[in-house]
Amino acid sequence: MSISMLLQIIGTAALAALASGLVAAIVLRLARRAPLAVHVLVIVGAAIAAVAGGIALTAQAMYISEADTAVALAVTATSGAVTLVMAVVLSLALARDARGLGRDARRLGSGEPVAAHRRTTSELDAVQAELVDSSARLAAAREASERAERARRDLVARIAHDLLAPLASIRAIAEALEDGLSPAPERHARQLGSQVGRLHSLVDDLFALSRIDAGSLELDRDRVALVDLVSDVAADFTALAEQHGVALSIGPGADAAAGAVIDVDARQLSRALINVLVNAIEHSPSGGRVELDVQTDAEHWIVLVRDEGPGFDAEAAEHLFDAGWRGTTARTGPRVELAGGAGLGLAITRAIVEAHGGRVDARSGVMPAGQPGSGAELRVLLPRA
Repeated sequence: MSISMLLQIIGTAALAALASGLVAAIVLRLARRAPLAVHVLVIVGAAIAAVAGGIALTAQAMYISEADTAVALAVTATSGAVTLVMAVVLSLALARDARGLGRDARRLGSGEPVAAHRRTTSELDAVQAELVDSSARLAAAREASERAERARRDLVARIAHDLLAPLASIRAIAEALEDGLSPAPERHARQLGSQVGRLHSLVDDLFALSRIDAGSLELDRDRVALVDLVSDVAADFTALAEQHGVALSIGPGADAAAGAVIDVDARQLSRALINVLVNAIEHSPSGGRVELDVQTDAEHWIVLVRDEGPGFDAEAAEHLFDAGWRGTTARTGPRVELAGGAGLGLAITRAIVEAHGGRVDARSGVMPAGQPGSGAELRVLLPRA
């Protein structure tokens, strides 16, 4: 066979395949909403037609006998018919998987869980895996959203109670003073100032928490001597601790960390430490002690606040830094006037420390005071770099 004859055969076969492909593309375009089996049949039929057309055109060009051409076409038609049947059978599995993926997608859209299934091809199997993974992520997100909503409702209820308590007290004292019925106006005036201070603390905590939730907490960083900052906080609250019979001191680790200089927002970090310190004074018994200390490890500067209070159990440790959570169900006001009482202080502390790239944690039973497991230690860990 000459080269020209071979090229003519190749060109003829290519022309037949091209014509069949164009016809198949037009049919698929018109039947784009048809079932998957129809698309498979059209594609396989186009391939068979291309082979048959190539044989017919080549036989005519090469003057092959009609008998030989008929045999070749018969073989092609028979093979094509069997191939079409097999294509229909195989396409049923693909169609079933496609319908299954559609049902799972609708199930995902309606919020129902999607179970894992093996599909006939790796592509469909990958889509199924993505649907299962998306279902799991959406379920986790819904659960987290529901927990957050429950916590928000509980927080609103707690805060409403804690706002109403000082308001009611202020109203009663004001009415007594206004009517001249107070037997001790000076004492009532001091009580009035105390309740106003508590109300101010509550509103200030709510404002800070709202800024944190809105992501608008901005840090004005500067180079600060950590031990000096801790010492200033301790000095500012020594009188308050003594007023409640609590001894406030600086631990021995502060001397070793005297040269620690960190890049922080001094005002915000002071607020975080004050919240922890006030919480420690609040829970320390009269005659107890609270200790501030500074330590270090390979990655962090650590500010510790230890107290001799009742400590907390494992369940409380999980919620200690949650907004609105309090370690007791008793609806009593805070013992320390600077404590807002709504359980927001430690949540604000965590947000401030995390904004600095650090973290907070707590453990109980560090300073026994008369009974096993008493005392608590809260740690503020700030990155050294």
